[in-house]
Amino acid sequence: MSTQTILRKDLRQFSAFSAAFGEDQTPFSAFIQTPFQSIETLSGQAALKKAGYSAESRAQLVETIRSQTGKSLSEKQTANLELLENEHTFTITTGHQLTLFGGPMFLLYKVLHVVKMAQQFNESQNQFKAVPLFWMASEDHDVDEIRSTTLFNRTLTWETEQKGAVGRFSIDKEYAEVLSTFREFFASKEQCELLKLMADLPVKDYAKHYQYFMTELFSAYGVLVLQPDTPELKHLFVPVIKRELEFQPAFPAVEETNRQLAAAGLKPQAMARGCNLFLLDELGRHRIDPSQNGFTVDGVVYTKEQMLKLAEESPEQFSPNVILRPVYQETILPNLAYIGGGGEMAYWIQLKGVFEAHHTIFPLIQQRNSLMLVDGGTTKRMEKIGWELNRFFHPKEELRKVFLQENDEAQLSMTQLRDDFQTLRLSMISKAKAIDVSLESFAEAETVRMSKQLESFEQRLVKQVKQQHDQSLKAIDAVYDRLFPENELQERYFHWLNFAPNGDYSPLLEQIYEAIDPFEGGLIVVDLKN
Repeated sequence: MSTQTILRKDLRQFSAFSAAFGEDQTPFSAFIQTPFQSIETLSGQAALKKAGYSAESRAQLVETIRSQTGKSLSEKQTANLELLENEHTFTITTGHQLTLFGGPMFLLYKVLHVVKMAQQFNESQNQFKAVPLFWMASEDHDVDEIRSTTLFNRTLTWETEQKGAVGRFSIDKEYAEVLSTFREFFASKEQCELLKLMADLPVKDYAKHYQYFMTELFSAYGVLVLQPDTPELKHLFVPVIKRELEFQPAFPAVEETNRQLAAAGLKPQAMARGCNLFLLDELGRHRIDPSQNGFTVDGVVYTKEQMLKLAEESPEQFSPNVILRPVYQETILPNLAYIGGGGEMAYWIQLKGVFEAHHTIFPLIQQRNSLMLVDGGTTKRMEKIGWELNRFFHPKEELRKVFLQENDEAQLSMTQLRDDFQTLRLSMISKAKAIDVSLESFAEAETVRMSKQLESFEQRLVKQVKQQHDQSLKAIDAVYDRLFPENELQERYFHWLNFAPNGDYSPLLEQIYEAIDPFEGGLIVVDLKN
């Protein structure tokens, strides 16, 4: 396996913010805890978090993870959970929606980035330990975010009618159908890792099903997987819930940060509301809107006292929105750093004031690695065409034109013909005027007709040349579509099993882990071992 790196700013698929934040966090210092440029920065954050994280919170967290996943943990995961009982052990966290079968590809990059960072931190000093943790966004209610994945040129979709927090969905008939289709891809490989993983997953509760899936998938790397939608953990969040209900400090904090971001030329990613909490029940998440008499939820009026009492007695009925979810995470975790995508970083830099308003320590944040995988088939096609990888970082149609120009420049050159035609055109108009001025418009009309014929002639030549190079052009298309499917980054489109078609995923995970570099801001291109 070999790797090379391409700057994000050189690829149109990355936003300007993603390129800038990945390269250097220093210009964003006003909006974050501190620039996270090296592994040594984690030690200072550990000392800060240690002073602000209670033993009671740690005990509850460990007990929750153990009760959720204890029977399915590997030796390495069990060891990490035992480490987490110690006050000198902290988490490094990433999280994501409960996407179908753990896709797309970048989900693997997120998790293995966290694993590699924890390992490097543990090797860099002896005072503290870090364990990797995956946060399940089980309360997210955007079904479209989780229902589909693309595998082997086929889109699989969970056509469920369920609403509300996706982690509370049941494994319905529609999920069973898409799961059956997913397994059929590997039916001829009965002993593959994937089918073994899928064999014993819980089949009623989607959150539990997904938690076991992720726990088993990353068992060799010691990743702890947390389902945070639990009464026990929500009780730790009660002070924040009550403060948000009583004083609504998040909205003005975000508004002020948004003004500062705009002044710095940055566009806010997320917008705060008056109250940044939902009420959560079996029918969905319901906005809590401040009103003159307290709050309204779907037209139902609650007094402030009623809401505060509900928070005290049943905090599991409250769900933080995008503004407060990170505060919930950092309240219940002994966390040092959060690793996320460019879009996540764009809203995290809006939240430092929210953390301060809710007396919560803001973590270090870092943009996850982006990878592009180049498999053996793609490499062979590039060799057949005679092009290096970097030539493919342009639009597909441009690539096709360049290839034809390079291989048939003499055949396709119309420069001399166009020059000759222009001379002929002027001569025709001049000759017509010399005979009779009234013929000038006739001559111009005739030359326009001839110009269209010349264009048709050129198109016919190009079509003929394309046919002569059809195989090469198809190879260009195949390479481009493997690297940038639907003009997207590969990591955002494909499920990772596209690169482990036999269902044995461990070799793929090992190569990705080896390629991960937590402090690399560019796109890491990985030439996979055949």
